[in-house]
Amino acid sequence: MKENNLLASVALFSELYNNENYNNITDILGEFIKGVVVTENKWTINSTELRNLLVSIYDFDIPEAVIRTTVKTRLKDISTMQNGYYVFNNSIKTDFDKINSAFTSIQNRQNKIISQLISFVEKQEEITISEQEKKVVIENLNRYLLDNGVTEKYSKYISAFIIANQNQSDFTNDLNLIKEGIILYQGIRYTSDINELGKWTSELTIYLSPEHLFNSLGYNGVLFKQIFDDFYSLVNEINISNKNKNGEKLIELKYLEETKDEIDAFFQTAENIFKGNVALDTTKPAMKTILEGCKSLSDIKKKKVQFETELTRKGILLKEFKTISIYKYTDYVVDDESILEELKKKAEEKNRWFDENLCRQFFRIFTKINYLRGGESKTKFEKIGSIYITGNRFGLFLAHNNKVKFKEGDIPFAKDLDYITSKFWFKLKKGFNKGSSIPKSFDVVTKAQIIISSQLNQTVFQEYQNLQKQLKDGSLTVEQAKQFSFELRQKPNKPEEITIETIDNSLDFLTNDSYFEDLHREKEQKDILLKETLRTNEALVNELRKRDEIEQANQEKIKNERIEKERVEFVNTKWNEYKKTQIKSVIYFFFIIVITALPVAITLILKCSNKLNSWINSIGNYQYLIWGLLIVIFLLEILGRSYLFNKEKTKQGWISLINFIRGKSKQIKAIKEREFVEEFKPE
Repeated sequence: MKENNLLASVALFSELYNNENYNNITDILGEFIKGVVVTENKWTINSTELRNLLVSIYDFDIPEAVIRTTVKTRLKDISTMQNGYYVFNNSIKTDFDKINSAFTSIQNRQNKIISQLISFVEKQEEITISEQEKKVVIENLNRYLLDNGVTEKYSKYISAFIIANQNQSDFTNDLNLIKEGIILYQGIRYTSDINELGKWTSELTIYLSPEHLFNSLGYNGVLFKQIFDDFYSLVNEINISNKNKNGEKLIELKYLEETKDEIDAFFQTAENIFKGNVALDTTKPAMKTILEGCKSLSDIKKKKVQFETELTRKGILLKEFKTISIYKYTDYVVDDESILEELKKKAEEKNRWFDENLCRQFFRIFTKINYLRGGESKTKFEKIGSIYITGNRFGLFLAHNNKVKFKEGDIPFAKDLDYITSKFWFKLKKGFNKGSSIPKSFDVVTKAQIIISSQLNQTVFQEYQNLQKQLKDGSLTVEQAKQFSFELRQKPNKPEEITIETIDNSLDFLTNDSYFEDLHREKEQKDILLKETLRTNEALVNELRKRDEIEQANQEKIKNERIEKERVEFVNTKWNEYKKTQIKSVIYFFFIIVITALPVAITLILKCSNKLNSWINSIGNYQYLIWGLLIVIFLLEILGRSYLFNKEKTKQGWISLINFIRGKSKQIKAIKEREFVEEFKPE
């Protein structure tokens, strides 16, 4: 374990911390102390030399008091004190190989990640990185994971690399081990007495910036609210378990008048946007949240009242200085025009953004924090009394500048939320094992999402300004401005929207200086392709239309032939039916004639035939039966003609017979066929 590798060291520290074989931090520090003694064969050594070796081998800068406590409590069985030196016996080598192997394994895994990162950067940049530049990438990664390299050259690539590989559990676990180890290491580094861990006993007032007030109520999205809720839960845990001498909570959450003014102005801007006087800045999720669902100005005012009510309900109160003029305490005043000008000059030399008005605003806030501290900032964090937390990088840059802090070793007037959360987490001896509820801000993927989201919003804001300028000077058409503006609105502006699916496009937007030129060129190419496609499609449509017309004509012909065939069949069928009906009518007519003439014929035959007449006379009175029967038949025939016989059918039979006799059959057939044609209805 001779490589000076802080990342591997903190990762090993975290891995051992999660191992149930180690009860506390001093047990783990004991293993590292064993490591330096065995590696350097320093069996007799004092606490100062131990500290230097920890820095040399593991890059661990641990307070001597902590080292002495560790040797005294955890390594007393394998060491003795002689004339101010610790003398270790051979049993110190126990389990050394196991720890050394774990350290080597972590180094190998980290080297694999570094190799993958370099390949990722080369692919994105479409270049082969030199050996010298690879060192820069590695240095950027180290600073990134140590939480002090957000603005480094490759930070956006590192963030994109993490997001692109977030589904690989081994990958994220290895990086989170580093993050967790850093929290533990920094906690130990600034803790003189390990025995103080486990509870928070000092009073502290934390002043929240506007973005954290919005985050506390979810105005900036789900992820930022989760991060704030993790911090808020730790504050509540401290306040529930510990009280000050007056029985009140130790941790107070407040906000300053400057913050209230900024919040008021934010809601006023929302009203102006609603009125149409100001354009909506899509890089501000909180503004979109305020305006969402509002149908009148009164809805916005109600949301403001609700916002303040919710802050009060959460115990986040306004700190006022109504009767106090803190600027009469000149020793506490941070505002200094000479310092501002010096910082501005250095920013211009390094081509960095600098806002004079924002600088003065932060100076006023820092003056109040310094006043509340009583001018005492060179102390332990737990004893600082007051601190301002913000995510504004410019504000944090000012707070950490030695010109602003008064003294080099002073705790800055402002820190970020992650720093405070880490302090509470370590102080309360929280673990990182899988059963623990680990703050969201500790996750490297969350950090990557926040960084990319922040850089996107900053770039989108700058591009909006460029669009307005180009539109004003005429270098951009209204149509182009609308297109580019639409493209900007599509960019994710919340950390949770930065995903594997969106990271490629987001990274391209951040790294491609000719993004809009490429977009415009791509649109032109698409327009040309569209026109060519339309021309090709028009010819194709014409060809298809001709084919359709031919096909339709063929189908129409087939249809007409089918209909004609059906019509002929229908007419023939109907004619045959009609002809059969007429024949039946003629037969029926003859039947009626026969029935009608039969009684008369029989009577005439009987009267005109002598033989029949003599026979009838010879039968005597029985002859009346014959005449009676004939009378009955005659009467039946008369009755039939009146009631029983079908007169219409008889008439039709007579007409048909006459027409046949007169030779009108063909004429009648033609007439009937025309009727049948009109009657025909095709399916």
